[in-house]
Amino acid sequence: MEVVLDFDFKLNKSQVFRTLKSYGELLEENEIEGLYNLLLPTVYETAEPVGIFSIEKNDSHLSFNVMKNYSHMVYCIITLGDNCSKKISEFFSYGNMKRGMVMDAMLTSYLFETSSQLFTHIYKKSKELNLGLSCRISPGDGELPLEYQKNILEKLDAKNFLNLTVTEGYMLSSDHSMAYIYGADENLPLNKKDHDCSRCPNRDICNMKTI
Repeated sequence: MEVVLDFDFKLNKSQVFRTLKSYGELLEENEIEGLYNLLLPTVYETAEPVGIFSIEKNDSHLSFNVMKNYSHMVYCIITLGDNCSKKISEFFSYGNMKRGMVMDAMLTSYLFETSSQLFTHIYKKSKELNLGLSCRISPGDGELPLEYQKNILEKLDAKNFLNLTVTEGYMLSSDHSMAYIYGADENLPLNKKDHDCSRCPNRDICNMKTI
């Protein structure tokens, strides 16, 4: 298992603004700008990104159709830690709804950025093993059922290592976290594309898309 802690702090400001503008008239553009700048230090101080991944031989008896053509699977988790949700809940509990909304959008953007940075480590390791990569496969996106998140957490011992579990509804217990996989095989090209938005069933409603 590989552990990654050295993430650069980067936010896609236009992505955050696009997300917040989709809420309609709840936030005006000048409010978004002001709160974004105000909350930047808080986001930086609160987020504690950790990424872990493991490249393992494909366990065929657990394979879904999307996994059958790969000799190996790459199991991945990225999380910003529990303090993020606690800080947002604190804003909401004191009636600072707009701060909570803006911070949530900022952290979601940062989560996707850290997953992209984690991919560079996965790419490097796969190259050393002469394995090509598929695009990211996320439970709940149509190719894998949402409950497969539990398998990923078990593979990476996330409960003991990150205090990360799955709820009864198969959601991750820490809000700003993701669990996903890649297929890996020596017959695949070493793909540099982390995620293919064109194949995602949520692309029409996703503010993080790149198409």
